Amino acid sequence: METEVEMEMETDASRRWSNATEPWPDYLEPSDREQYRRYRKRQSYGSSFLSREKSPIHRLEGRVLYDEKEASLYPSPTLFLEDIKQEVESFDAGGLEASPGRHTSSMKKKGTYSDKKSPQFEDRLGTGTQSLHPFLKTAKEEADEISDSGETTFARFASILDSSLQGFISFPDLILQFENTCREVSELLREEATGRHRVIEDRFMRQKAQMLLDEAATWSLLWYLFGKGIEDNLGDIIVSPSTSQQEVRDFVMLDHTAQLCLRVVQWLEDLASKAVDFDKKVKGWYTGSYLHKSGVWHQTQRLLRKKSGSSMLVHHLDFDAPTREQARIHPEDQKQEQALLEDVWVLLRAGRLKEACDLCRSAGQAWRAATLCGNGGYDACPSIEALRKMGKNRTLQAIELESGLGYQRRLWKWSCYCASESACWALVKSWLDIQVDLELVRLQQSKSEQIKNNGAEPDGNDALGDLSMEGSSGPDVWPRQVLDQQPRDIQTLFQKLHSGDLVPEAVCRGCKEQHRQIEMNLMVGDVSHLLDLLRAWITPPSNDNTGSRPHGHPQMIRFGAHLVLVLRHILPDDVKDAFQEKLQLIGDLILNTYAIFLFTQRREELVGVYASQLAPYLCVELYVHMMELRLNDSVHVKYKIFRSAMEYLPFFPGEASKGCVSEILDRVLMRSREVKPSTRHVKTEDPGEQHREGCLEKATTVQWLCFTPPSTISDSELVKAELLARALQHSNILFREFALISIWRTTKMPVGAHMLLSYLAEPLKQPTELLLSLEHHNVSENLKEFQDWREYYACDALYRNWLKIEMDNEDVSPIELSSEEREKAAVAARQALNASLSLLERKYTPWLTGIQDMPQDTIEGEWLELDGIAMFRLSSGDCLQPDATACTALTSALYACAGELATERQLSVDISICTGDEYCINVVLRCTALKGDGIGPCTAEDGGLLASVMAAAFKGELEHFEEGVALEVFQLDASYINKEGFREAPAKFIVQGLCRRCCIPELILRCMQIRISLADLPDGVHQFHNELVELIASPDSGLHRLFSQQQLQEFLLLEREFCIRSMEAEEESSIDATSY
Repeated sequence: METEVEMEMETDASRRWSNATEPWPDYLEPSDREQYRRYRKRQSYGSSFLSREKSPIHRLEGRVLYDEKEASLYPSPTLFLEDIKQEVESFDAGGLEASPGRHTSSMKKKGTYSDKKSPQFEDRLGTGTQSLHPFLKTAKEEADEISDSGETTFARFASILDSSLQGFISFPDLILQFENTCREVSELLREEATGRHRVIEDRFMRQKAQMLLDEAATWSLLWYLFGKGIEDNLGDIIVSPSTSQQEVRDFVMLDHTAQLCLRVVQWLEDLASKAVDFDKKVKGWYTGSYLHKSGVWHQTQRLLRKKSGSSMLVHHLDFDAPTREQARIHPEDQKQEQALLEDVWVLLRAGRLKEACDLCRSAGQAWRAATLCGNGGYDACPSIEALRKMGKNRTLQAIELESGLGYQRRLWKWSCYCASESACWALVKSWLDIQVDLELVRLQQSKSEQIKNNGAEPDGNDALGDLSMEGSSGPDVWPRQVLDQQPRDIQTLFQKLHSGDLVPEAVCRGCKEQHRQIEMNLMVGDVSHLLDLLRAWITPPSNDNTGSRPHGHPQMIRFGAHLVLVLRHILPDDVKDAFQEKLQLIGDLILNTYAIFLFTQRREELVGVYASQLAPYLCVELYVHMMELRLNDSVHVKYKIFRSAMEYLPFFPGEASKGCVSEILDRVLMRSREVKPSTRHVKTEDPGEQHREGCLEKATTVQWLCFTPPSTISDSELVKAELLARALQHSNILFREFALISIWRTTKMPVGAHMLLSYLAEPLKQPTELLLSLEHHNVSENLKEFQDWREYYACDALYRNWLKIEMDNEDVSPIELSSEEREKAAVAARQALNASLSLLERKYTPWLTGIQDMPQDTIEGEWLELDGIAMFRLSSGDCLQPDATACTALTSALYACAGELATERQLSVDISICTGDEYCINVVLRCTALKGDGIGPCTAEDGGLLASVMAAAFKGELEHFEEGVALEVFQLDASYINKEGFREAPAKFIVQGLCRRCCIPELILRCMQIRISLADLPDGVHQFHNELVELIASPDSGLHRLFSQQQLQEFLLLEREFCIRSMEAEEESSIDATSY
């Protein structure tokens, strides 16, 4: 198995397809290449191996010998064995490019591949990212921790694709850039895998390099099949009468099979040509680098002169002598002849006919060059390039006027057919030649019949041409059995390639590889089966319960995503009609998988390029999923996701083919308020703490709305204002929920609310003119409510600060309490009391009394609905798990709380256990709307009927229900419902009134509590004597309507205690004054 892996790593893409000969080993020096090719065995190569004086390992005739003296140089046996293992593995892998420095490097501490990349390697990889999108370019520096060593490949491909999607480059050019990128990175990986790393790392790099090389071959084929256009404007080089080149060109343009064969031949030749260039660039030698006249039989000549050769030696030196005399030339000359033929074959397979002919001439075999380059030395390939290269040359025209069409290079065509049993290129090439020859025969016969029908006698030349063609159209040109063996279509060709007895095993094995299967499907045109293969290799199986986590190789996932996008844009519409839906569905699945892979690799900045090509619903789901998973990450990471969405997706809905940012943000905000499935609410935990964690997560979601959009997008200022308006609107919703949760008198701050205030502090410092011009978000009303909440939470924070100081002081004996600590408590109390009184005493703009105007033509019979998710909380702070009995009791208690209005307003109450959390319940209240409570201007500042019913539940004062049990809200919404039962608009006045009913009485009771602590101070009695009592008793304020019966009782008790403490303080003060 290891041998097969190493063979695959050493064989490039072109050799896998078409080379039937054994490739030269990479470790050979230029001077040793000829010797290896002749004798096919390894010699000692000096600097290519470790020096015998420095290494304990000697290589001789394939054996490994152990030197005890040199082994003693190692500090430990472990290092000695490790060095042996490295050398053996490297020798088996063909990677014998080791240097003397490798011996000492084995003693160093082993690190990961990412730690050992050379600076030159990183610099050369970085050069390919100069054209990156500015955001993609800056984010490249963060990928050092990525496990995949080809991380820069992802950024380079994303940059190239982005340029094409924006219209800067065409998709055919995009394919060529993909190919070049794969080759560049593959070359860099090959250079890096030269023994500088551990054996496993080198092998991993070689495998990756080979995979990228295979991918480059696939991109090249895609360009030849679909990216390379057909040029038909050749008026400047057309001659009359037409030559075989012109006729063949017309035939290939019209015949689909011939056109496909031509493009496949050109593709294979291009791959082989690039392999030759790579050898010349990297290995220092190239095909055809021979001594002058190396094709002349020098040794045979020497023996013939001495007349000392064997009887089997040829007696003449012409090239037909071995065949005619059935003899052989000297073995040394035979080896040089074989080497020459091998290189001629490589050059021909690479489409370099001129170089092959020059090689034959320089080797002294001009006759061989003549057999190769018929047509007067011009390329006979039926392509436009060959026709342009030939131009208006009259040589071919004169030849064919003399002898007829298509009589050139028949010997060469026959040789290609004979070699086609063992080489893919020759197989396709011979098939193309046969199609072309048959077409030329048909044209010649048609021309002869036309002349006969017209009654004209052909001249001598025409008669000769006709006679020659009659003879050539028979078995002498292409025997019948040869024609019968030719494939009828491309599928038959692949079957022959797979099942041929003479096809090398390496070629058969290569046909089973992933990229070979992709290429065969592309040539066949079976895109549907290709998509099925990509889905099987990339996406998880249907029975995988781990979700959509990628399970394929990272490079294959990347390739599949880009291949799908290229096919969508480059295939003609008439071709895509047969599999349009499948290309869309499976393509989206592969793109989504690659986007998730990039996300898991911390390449969030690259996701937007591919998410923008997904179906809108998938794009939205992808970003919602990413934002939820990165919610608690650093601001920098979250901003990468935000910016990628802003730059590649439209903000406002309108473009049907893409998801929009506004929909993504709406989904994120909506899902953040949902109750997640959890079993965390157990009696041993503090429910309040769990609530605060949930509030923090909800508040953190608003940060997505507080980021500044990039200035490069269109209408960036408008988008910025839109984001801030949404942030204000959603923050007010959360402020209401957080306030209802935090009415308990504890020292723990409502962290969620204060986090919201911190997020919006900086954006609200900017000019608000554009913000206030937005009409659809009621910005001015939301801004006023935000300011009210900011003031309320400032009072709340001051109160909790005072309470914390007071509780700390209670732990200390009054005698031991210092005057500084007493003064600190008094200052905190005055601050909290002053802030609260300032909020309560507002006359013209009472706290949280915004007016929501409804249309005057609102029909009667519309409904109001208040729905929320809550839990039962005991007075001790523990949570109570609901059951059917508790739900039924709560339903009855809420209905009874409304009294007679329950019947008049058609009140309905629905209580059920939440499916997401067994400790939560769904509460839905609905009643008809009346004037002043849902219809027209909503003058009821207390929230109406629904708010009064829910306030009793939140305060734990429901009659006919378990005493001391209150509702604690997680999510709360109010809406207008039409007659059909659909929600029309939010009825936020209900929730605002509910907050007034719960927050203002609690705020006043807190002030009463603070007053009691100030009663002992000399100025505490006079400063806050009757202000709160007068405020509640005033009919103008209407605050008494917000209190429940129990709250009023608590207020009176606190007032009574304040009066007693005040009188006691006055008595003590008078006694002290009398004593003095």
